[in-house]
Amino acid sequence: MSRIMRRIMAAATLAAALGLAAGAQAQQRPDPASVTAAGDGPYVTRTAPRGWLARTVSPELTPVEQRIAPRGEVTVGAVGDIPAFTVPLRPRVQGQAPDTLPLDPGARLMVLADTHGEYEIVVEFLRRQGVIDANLRWAFGDGQMAVTGDIFDRGAHQLEILWLFYKLEAEAQAAGGALHVLLGNHDTMNLRGDLRYLHPRYPQTAGILGATSYTDLFTPESVLGDWLRSRPAVLKLGDLLLLHGGISPQVLDEKLTVADLNAGVLRALETPVARKDELDPVAALVTGSFGPLWFRGYFPDQARPDRPYMPRADVERSLEFYGVRRILVGHTTVDSVSPLYGGWVIAVQVYPEWDERAGRPRLEGALREGGRWFGANAQGERRMLVMDD
Repeated sequence: MSRIMRRIMAAATLAAALGLAAGAQAQQRPDPASVTAAGDGPYVTRTAPRGWLARTVSPELTPVEQRIAPRGEVTVGAVGDIPAFTVPLRPRVQGQAPDTLPLDPGARLMVLADTHGEYEIVVEFLRRQGVIDANLRWAFGDGQMAVTGDIFDRGAHQLEILWLFYKLEAEAQAAGGALHVLLGNHDTMNLRGDLRYLHPRYPQTAGILGATSYTDLFTPESVLGDWLRSRPAVLKLGDLLLLHGGISPQVLDEKLTVADLNAGVLRALETPVARKDELDPVAALVTGSFGPLWFRGYFPDQARPDRPYMPRADVERSLEFYGVRRILVGHTTVDSVSPLYGGWVIAVQVYPEWDERAGRPRLEGALREGGRWFGANAQGERRMLVMDD
């Protein structure tokens, strides 16, 4: 039983005995801000000629280094009641991951948005929805899963999520399925040196490991830095377009294809945020407020004079230009997975957090199974989404 589930049961039992709300119990949880760099890692880089160097912060807040053979593996430590797991290291990524792939409309697909370092809640969700088993192994068979970015920032366990997804990607492929990890605005910010939203433990880690900046732990010579740079920001998967923010009228007016968008993001990754004025016009557009990483135009409550609500006609124009039936996005928080524009857009970003009132973890994803769409939550429940079509 996971630590999260024990919290749920303890809160419910105590509430029944003492007449306390479960939310009052949730306030007794340790403050996530108290998590230090102790135990953080591994951060793995390549060494000459073909081996690896793994660096970790010890429980005593000192640096630890380990040399690893070319076909070696690393261990990611336990967090609470979530067990440690091993990760076989793979050769350097050759080129970019495909950004256009076929998918049968009847295939099983789970789409998850921003995870933001909330490892325990993410694991609970994946277990309850049958994506992974109790030992963190892929259990979704030939099903597919897509994560629409924003693994970095805010939470205290982003590194564990990165290594878990890296591991699951290989396991899914071996099982005949697939895991597609996309880049979000916070991921690209970290890779480009904008660290404003990092949990405090990570700058501490960088200092202990002798890095000038946390970004330096994710260079192209690192395993995860190399892997992340090979990920697309926009993925056309069958009749779906998956991305973090959305497709703006400005992107449509420029007639930027999926390949154009991803190439622009990749070029931007080579330029630190502090030098963003050096970006070419396309790279500046795709990494700006009207680009696929930041756009919020599908949500009326996010509208501003300089960023108006996107007309339905422009959404239809997006579907026609990219040749898809639906667009799935994260980035902008919603209370529950929600069809917008009659189902042309599905908003997936239900922020991962502990629901103090209900006394349980809160996270949702969008599931397509048997040709129907569902909102799926961290309790293993599913509700059908109503679409106009």
